[in-house]
Amino acid sequence: MPELPEVFTISNNLAEVLPNTTLIEVEIFENYKKIPNVKKFDEILNVKVSKIERISKNIIVNFDNSKNILIHLGMTGRIRYSEVKEEFGWDKIRLTFKNFENKIFFINFTDTRKFGKFQILDSINIKSGLEVFNLNEKEIEEITSKISKKKTEIKNILLDQKTISGLGNIYCNDTLFDAKIHPARLGSSLSIEEIKKIINSSKKILEKGISQKGSSLKDKMYTDIYGNFGNYQDNFLVYNQKSCPDCSHELEKIYIKQRSSYYCPKCQII
Repeated sequence: MPELPEVFTISNNLAEVLPNTTLIEVEIFENYKKIPNVKKFDEILNVKVSKIERISKNIIVNFDNSKNILIHLGMTGRIRYSEVKEEFGWDKIRLTFKNFENKIFFINFTDTRKFGKFQILDSINIKSGLEVFNLNEKEIEEITSKISKKKTEIKNILLDQKTISGLGNIYCNDTLFDAKIHPARLGSSLSIEEIKKIINSSKKILEKGISQKGSSLKDKMYTDIYGNFGNYQDNFLVYNQKSCPDCSHELEKIYIKQRSSYYCPKCQII
């Protein structure tokens, strides 16, 4: 958490407010010891934002001088928009922007567990797997070939980000249920048809997550930049659920590489 649907939502939010605005002030809170290259913020002060990009779970703020802010939310990172100075809890950085009407607003980066990244970079070089949206036949074959060669659990393969990009634990659980594949099946044990089912299911589940603006769990850590909660948690198929939505059988929970995996023993036979 956050996973691709949450990052997609936040990236779209930032694309609504940041392009053509100018960064005029940066405040770094005392408890933020992890940020590297603090002086590099000087390179983007009084520079206009050109656009917002997203690569996998990374948000990139591009500036007119070709500098970039790279944001990875890690486990508990959040971005909050406000029109007055606020603190949202576990604040690390506050950016002040001015738009073409000279209106001032603020973007806070907060992070409870400090795994998030907030960096100023001259260029972006992110190596990640393919996203499942708009894949062509060659890309589908590439993913299929990679998965079929791996002698580890399919759940772990999907979480790795090097084969398919964007799936985290929540959406992996629901993807594998939708494809009716047991999470402990080895990649090398899967047929081409089964792998294609997984690809199709991952697209379906991620698109559903995006349409619901992501998932907000009981800890209420995830919101969009305006403080709105996601709704996909109301539509989980098996993640953190008790019974199968298809056959009503009691779901089982195992751990694969220390990550919780929910599955139906009747619908997802190993």
